[in-house]
Amino acid sequence: MLYVERWLKAGVMKDTGAESRDKGTPQGGVISPLLSNIFPHFTFDKWMEKNFPYIKFERYCDDIIIHCVSIKQAEFLKQRISQRLTECKLELNASKTQIVYCPKGQHRERHDQTSFDFLGYTFRPRWINHAQGGELAFTPCMSSVAKKSVKESVRNMQFKRKKIPIQRMAVLLNPKLRGWIEYYCKWNKWTTTGLWWWMNNRLMRWVMKSRLFSKKRAYRWLQGIYKTQPRLFVHWQLLKP
Repeated sequence: MLYVERWLKAGVMKDTGAESRDKGTPQGGVISPLLSNIFPHFTFDKWMEKNFPYIKFERYCDDIIIHCVSIKQAEFLKQRISQRLTECKLELNASKTQIVYCPKGQHRERHDQTSFDFLGYTFRPRWINHAQGGELAFTPCMSSVAKKSVKESVRNMQFKRKKIPIQRMAVLLNPKLRGWIEYYCKWNKWTTTGLWWWMNNRLMRWVMKSRLFSKKRAYRWLQGIYKTQPRLFVHWQLLKP
């Protein structure tokens, strides 16, 4: 742990020179994600394995989901974890820490909080149809915050007025589109359909501004591209013609 302590105390280079630190990990530092995982591994993961080995949990850096069988157990564990973090000079984020009831199957009690976000997904109850008729399940889908982030990323590409071949536009967009689709379309990909139609609308607006087309002409032009090159953009494969 000596090396971890040295990294935590290491200064950060600023425009005016080195800046000393007395707490936390360097914001934006390349070592920060690693440090953020090492410390909770000992203060939380190992502590849970020792004291509550029968309770399952998932952790990504400082975001944690803990599976409890009752509200009483959840409230007790929340108190114990708060005490543990205090001992380690940490504290729970009051605005983010919540107890969520996960309805599924025959478990359909009424509770105020029945959904949560984790790693870009929203977990909430949904009715799933299958050969036996269907059932209530607690499943993930791309969160609204993640969709907003994707849209902002596309807007920041700043290619609105560039008159380049649409094949070149596909080269610029497809790596990002492929990454988003690979990550967010693993479960309930139908919930992302609106995002890909929004992407088509952005493409149409780009055609209108870069080629000075009317909306109707830009729409027909893109339709012609789709008919001859239906796989030009990765997200086109998720949408019906």
